[in-house]
Amino acid sequence: MEQKYARKYAVFYDESEQVAKMLKQEKRWIKLGRMPGLLVIDKKGIIKYAYYGKNMHDIPDNNEILQVLEKINKINDLERIK
Repeated sequence: MEQKYARKYAVFYDESEQVAKMLKQEKRWIKLGRMPGLLVIDKKGIIKYAYYGKNMHDIPDNNEILQVLEKINKINDLERIK
C-alpha cells in the first residue's frame, strides 16, 4: 500500500521537530515520546483532516485517511476540468 500511494502523496518527516514545536505537538516522556498527530493539507494549504492521538497507539485507520485523500483528488480533478 505504501508504494502505491507514495508516488501520489507527499510524505513529510519532521526530523528536526520544527513543525512539531510550531504546532505545539504534545510530548509525554512517560509514554515514550510525542503523541501521534496527522494533518492532511491540500494544495491550497487548507487543512482537510486533523487527527491528534491520545497515546502512541492511537492512530487513525488507513482507510479513513485514504478516503480523505481520494476526496481531495476528486476535487482537484474537478478544478482542473473547469
